[in-house]
Amino acid sequence: MIFSWFRDRRRQRILAEPFPDGWLRILEDRLPHYARLPAADQQRLCDLLRFLIAEKNWEGCGGLQLTDEIRVTIAALACLLILRKGIDSYRRVMSILVYPGSYVAVESQFPLHELREVGAREGEAWVGGTVIVNWAKLSEELRDDPGSNLVLHEFSHQLDMRDGLADGIPILDNDQQYIEWRAVMSTEYAELIAAAQARQPTLLDKYGTKNQAEFFAVATECFFERPREMQEKHPPLYRVLGEYYQQNPAEWRIQSAAPWR
Repeated sequence: MIFSWFRDRRRQRILAEPFPDGWLRILEDRLPHYARLPAADQQRLCDLLRFLIAEKNWEGCGGLQLTDEIRVTIAALACLLILRKGIDSYRRVMSILVYPGSYVAVESQFPLHELREVGAREGEAWVGGTVIVNWAKLSEELRDDPGSNLVLHEFSHQLDMRDGLADGIPILDNDQQYIEWRAVMSTEYAELIAAAQARQPTLLDKYGTKNQAEFFAVATECFFERPREMQEKHPPLYRVLGEYYQQNPAEWRIQSAAPWR
C-alpha cells in the first residue's frame, strides 16, 4: 500500500514535468507509428514511455553507450502495445539490455548452472523480467523493413509471460475471450505451419511456426506493422488481437514520417 502511494506520487511528478523537446523530435522524426496515432493516443504514449524509462533498469551492453534516441525509441514501441492496458502491464519487466548488434547468448543448464553458448541472437525476453534488444537490427527494421519489429516481438513475450508461462496465451478478461482466443490462435497457427511446409508465401513471419508463444509474438508484429493486410487476409486473428490490445491500428491515419537518419 505504501509502495503504491510512493509510486503514484513519483509518476505524478514525472507527468508534471514538461515533455522533453528532444524526445518529441525523436518520436516525430524516427517513429512512423507515432505519426499515425490519433492525438490523444500520442499523448498517452508520451506519458507511458516516461514511466517505462524512469522505472526500469536500462543498460548498454557490448560497448554500447545508451542515448535518449535509444531509450525513447525502444520505450515508445514497447508502450504502443499497452496504450489501453497501462504501464503496470510491464510490472514484471525489470531490465532492458541493449546491444549494438547481434550477440552470443548463454543458457543455464539447471541444476548444474553450467553456461553454454547457443549462437548469435537479435533479442530475447526472459520470464525473470529482462528484455534484450539488438539496436542495429531495430534501426534497420524501422528504416527498411516495416513488416518486422524486434521490440514489439520481445515485449509481446513479456505480456504473454505475465502469468509466468510462455504459451502464447496472455491474461485475458473472461472465459469467453479465452475460448475464442484458443480457437482462433490454434487454427491460424496450424494454417501457418501448413503454408510453411508447402513453401507458400505468408503474411505472417514463418518464425511463428516455432511454437505458439512465437506465433503470438509474430502475430503482434503483423497486427501493428501491417494491420490493413492482416485485417483483410486474417480477419479472425485481427479481431482477437484487437480485442486483446483494445486497439484498431488499421484505422490509424496513413502518414509517412521523416526517414530514419
